[in-house]
Amino acid sequence: MRTILTILAVLAIGGCSRVEADTPAAQREAVTRACIDGDLADFGLKLDRVGCSCASNVLQAQLSPKAMTALEDYARGRHDGFDAARAGLSGDEKLMLDPKRPAGAPDLRKAAADCL
Repeated sequence: MRTILTILAVLAIGGCSRVEADTPAAQREAVTRACIDGDLADFGLKLDRVGCSCASNVLQAQLSPKAMTALEDYARGRHDGFDAARAGLSGDEKLMLDPKRPAGAPDLRKAAADCL
């Protein structure tokens, strides 16, 4: 499983510069770049380049479209959009996307555990 995710991560890194806005690929690109830059450390994502690319692919598959949109908004610095999108989430996704989540709450790092 890790081999497949690593291959997908490498392919995603190469495709980051050729995506159109408002597509799942654009969401993955924004999340990957924010992860690489350390902007997603509040959510438990502080990985290397390949790990970040892998994590964005895994998160795209595991999170709901609303949660991925909220994460993209945060990654792009659109905090008003992030707060609005996060308000519509429930359960674990809302906790995962809480920068001030309580200790022991689920985080994105656990969701992307195959990429570690």
